[in-house]
Amino acid sequence: MSGYGTAEDGTPAVWLEGISKRLGRTWALRDIHLDVERGTSLVVIGPNGAGKTTLLRVIATLLRPSAGAGEVLGLPLVRGADGIRRGLGLLSTRNHLYDDLTALENLRFAAWMAGLRAREERFRSILASVGLSSDGERRVREFSSGMRRRLAFGTLLTRRLDMVLLDEPYASLDGDGIRMVDGFVEAWKRAGRTVLLATHRRGLAVRAADRVVVLGAGRLLRYCRPSELDPADLDGGTAE
Repeated sequence: MSGYGTAEDGTPAVWLEGISKRLGRTWALRDIHLDVERGTSLVVIGPNGAGKTTLLRVIATLLRPSAGAGEVLGLPLVRGADGIRRGLGLLSTRNHLYDDLTALENLRFAAWMAGLRAREERFRSILASVGLSSDGERRVREFSSGMRRRLAFGTLLTRRLDMVLLDEPYASLDGDGIRMVDGFVEAWKRAGRTVLLATHRRGLAVRAADRVVVLGAGRLLRYCRPSELDPADLDGGTAE
């Protein structure tokens, strides 16, 4: 295994060797080679359709690769899917919240699905940390898109995770919400967790990155430190 670094036992958080994924007639990923050091943040940038979401979903074991091999959290990508999912949390663009439940009920359900029990104070503390302390009894169907995004972050906080995958985490958020995302990324890193963040808002994302992957048409175009990026990769943060 090669790359930018590994854990003390020699095992990176993510190791991908020649990963490709075909969706219908389209190759969403082609020959991706990647390793990600534990306890670091990797930002995946590229325009819409570059393969960012597909890459995260393969790492999260929600999509099975069409070719290649890999390990996540020291477990084989396909055969170790159950173990990988126990240590990993994914914030997707769909949020996966329940409209007919209140914010507090969504957090309780997320914890229950993970087999966890927590005191009510814990859930209220999570709501406060995502800026929803006064909205716990409101049904999610009444929430704006930004409030939904904040609550989706809250569901991640109900679990103790080894790795967090964030797909377009800045979507629908205002300035305070963007700072909230950056704060969570830094807190997770301080706690020794690995963070993978995919976005087309490149200028925002790079400040949170230890390493950056640039994708284009499903191919890995660049894998480097933020300081090594070509200015053309930071074109204002809009999708192409």
